[in-house]
Amino acid sequence: MSKRDGKSKSRVFLQLAGAFGILGSTLSLGLVLLATFLSTWFSWNVNALSELGVGDQAALFNSAVLLGGVLSLLFDFGLHKYLGREKVIRVGVVSLMLSSVSLALIGIFTIKYLVPHGIVALSFFVLAPVGFLLIGTGTRDGTIRKLSFACGVAALLAIVGLPLIALALPFKVGIAVPELAESLAISVWTIYMSATLLLQPQSKRQTENQT
Repeated sequence: MSKRDGKSKSRVFLQLAGAFGILGSTLSLGLVLLATFLSTWFSWNVNALSELGVGDQAALFNSAVLLGGVLSLLFDFGLHKYLGREKVIRVGVVSLMLSSVSLALIGIFTIKYLVPHGIVALSFFVLAPVGFLLIGTGTRDGTIRKLSFACGVAALLAIVGLPLIALALPFKVGIAVPELAESLAISVWTIYMSATLLLQPQSKRQTENQT
């Protein structure tokens, strides 16, 4: 294989990973929101999103998180190739991979399997922002660093801080609200990095190593 062919295949791989990342974030989140809309009993004031996995829209919700986890994992492989070999970054990407697997498993271990569901759900909500913070620590790209820290902190505050704030509110807020807030923070980071893979499929470091 020629050097040019290798670069071309690498470019296509990263672009596919970027497409998977955007599709995984937008499609899965959209389907989950559709499930909340179609469900006859779901309430943002009371319920958790995971409860949709055993309700009248169980097939839609479980398919959404399973598909989102698989597509996100494919995106993570491209991210691993794009971001380079720094140890902290590699650990961060592995954290994201584990988070993606956990997201997919939410669609298998529904809330009726309380213990395994709790493990995979908590893993998703914790490992994703931890991955962002590690990548932000290791990268030399200023924009990626700022976005990673911003989304990582926002995601953690959403899942930890919002439930505490909700206790002081005069009205009820279901756990679905902080779950959605964190999911949005994760999607913002994922979509930006996915667009980066699509539009700039080779990092400066990779280009320098290949010339």
